[in-house]
Amino acid sequence: MLGVVAVAAAAGAAGQDARGGAARAPRFADYPAGAAFVGTPAAPDFKRNPAAEAFARELREGARRGPNFAGYLRVVEWSCGISCQRWMVVNTRNGRIHDSPEPAFSLEYQLNSVLLVVNTVGRFTAADPPDGVPIAKYYVWRNDRLQLIDTRAPKRTRSGSR
Repeated sequence: MLGVVAVAAAAGAAGQDARGGAARAPRFADYPAGAAFVGTPAAPDFKRNPAAEAFARELREGARRGPNFAGYLRVVEWSCGISCQRWMVVNTRNGRIHDSPEPAFSLEYQLNSVLLVVNTVGRFTAADPPDGVPIAKYYVWRNDRLQLIDTRAPKRTRSGSR
């Protein structure tokens, strides 16, 4: 019985149920974080990521506010144009700056969860995105990096011809 539970849990984490069908989208509650960091946040460490220096003002201001993701990380966002967000992750314990995998339309994350959702197509503004265009990419924070666990494309509806 324990093996069945382990297989079901692993399949659920991968975005499918144990029978191989598509499962519900990952939820924040399914990916809890440890205790939240309490203390003075570390300043961003640009020596380890010199390219991040171009966004020094945004990263310093964001990091000062403390963690907002995975218990001890700060997701710092800034605009890169209309419907575009650039972002990076700052470790509030040691100041390490982690690059983001891609710009986003919007992001979803919580202090008490290691799940981060990157919305790459506007849910409410893209009326009919082309087939295969991801609308949401689900990442979890593991081993000091974001790992992609699921990608969800919009469901297309077929309309009858007139």
